[in-house]
Amino acid sequence: MIQAELIETLEQLPTAKQAEVLDFAKFLVQRIQSDQVQPKTLAESSLAQWINHPLGVKDFHPLSREEANAR
Repeated sequence: MIQAELIETLEQLPTAKQAEVLDFAKFLVQRIQSDQVQPKTLAESSLAQWINHPLGVKDFHPLSREEANAR
């Protein structure tokens, strides 16, 4: 019953407004789906990924204590 009422109401709107309603409905569906996704555990987080696979800088070698003190 609500679907028929929705269609009747949509048909009264100009095409541009119909597109806005469709975009909003898609947004609502996406938001509901993202709410249903289980949150990641800490081990699956981006922080854990960075710790397990840190970024490397080519030809970078950290200074030793003596080299740092000499500067």
